[in-house]
Amino acid sequence: MGYTGINLGNVKISNRSAILKLLNDCGAMSRKDIALALGLTPATVTLISTELLAAGILCERGEVEEEKRAGRRKVLIDINYEYRYVLSVCIEAAETSIAISDLRGRRCAFRKLPTDSGQDPELFLKRIADQSKALMWERGIVKESVLGAGVSVPGPVNRKAGISQHAYRVWNEPVAVGACLRKYLDFPILVENNVKAFAEGELIYGCGKEQENLLFLKWGPGVGSAIIIHGKIYDSQNSKTAEIGHYIVEKDGKLCRCGRRGCLETKVALHAVAERVRNQCTPDTMPELYRAVGGDVSQIEARNIAYWVGIKDDGLEQVLDDVADEMARVAINTITLLAPDRVIIYGEMFELPDMEARFRRLCSHYDPSYNGDYILKSDLSSQISYIGPLAVVVNEMFLMAGNAEEG
Repeated sequence: MGYTGINLGNVKISNRSAILKLLNDCGAMSRKDIALALGLTPATVTLISTELLAAGILCERGEVEEEKRAGRRKVLIDINYEYRYVLSVCIEAAETSIAISDLRGRRCAFRKLPTDSGQDPELFLKRIADQSKALMWERGIVKESVLGAGVSVPGPVNRKAGISQHAYRVWNEPVAVGACLRKYLDFPILVENNVKAFAEGELIYGCGKEQENLLFLKWGPGVGSAIIIHGKIYDSQNSKTAEIGHYIVEKDGKLCRCGRRGCLETKVALHAVAERVRNQCTPDTMPELYRAVGGDVSQIEARNIAYWVGIKDDGLEQVLDDVADEMARVAINTITLLAPDRVIIYGEMFELPDMEARFRRLCSHYDPSYNGDYILKSDLSSQISYIGPLAVVVNEMFLMAGNAEEG
């Protein structure tokens, strides 16, 4: 095969992306410092930054504070995080969140609606589109100012095709989420697995700026995971996700939503925890909890776990310890196999009273090196309802594309 030469257009796009990524990770910098950090010539950085400033993608932040010296003073340039808005849609089994935010992640509009898993998927997606347009209308946001929409769903996703292959407890069949929403929202739609989307959020807005190899553990309605290797999210060729929730932990156990038996989720997911507590709650085994629900154990449900999980009852404490132990053992085995730089935890279960502490204590019980400096609670937990879909769009359509001004 003959030598075809260097595609100068691709080189320019790559350099643009490198500059935007550097500024996102490090904050405002001078053109000279950008050139030094990236190994580019000052002329190249000046040319690209001038184009991006003219397009409104970059902005100047003033001169660098430094000792008086002869010559031109350095001027800081930074990303203009108000360049475009992003629509974020986070579809979970219980509810769906819709948000509009700027490129920095500052949310300016938000609403929730119940996820109707019994409704035809296209009708439900049309509802989401209608609510999204209403939110834009209320905030005076026009279509032209929206970079794109990110959608996160549980389960495996074909990101390239925009297809949710099996959104557990939402819909069981493949759904062309991207194509469907694009009919109603006339801008680009990107679809990703919810945990992988959140991991992308950490890369852009969280600890992923500093750590190259990370393991993410989400413990909420279900159990999810994602892996970052050398600053990139691991993505298999067949669109499978790294789901530790579907480790087999019990021989011939309960049938899982994924179709297998004995998965971790059948033991520690929210609905599984509620069921275990209900089955074991009697006046003798859990007297305080039994009294709190007036003897009606059917009141012990996943949706109100935040209420009953905090009741001081020795029997309840034992069940919660067992649940946390099962989660910790699978986590430790995964950590041993992958040896990440850090483990990032987040999700509804970790927000419950003492559950994070239980999990940490049991991880340290099995390996004392897995302490608070190694297993970290995500600083983005409060933004879980939108930060993942936002990051998917910002990364693919802004930071990595490098030619956002042409769109």
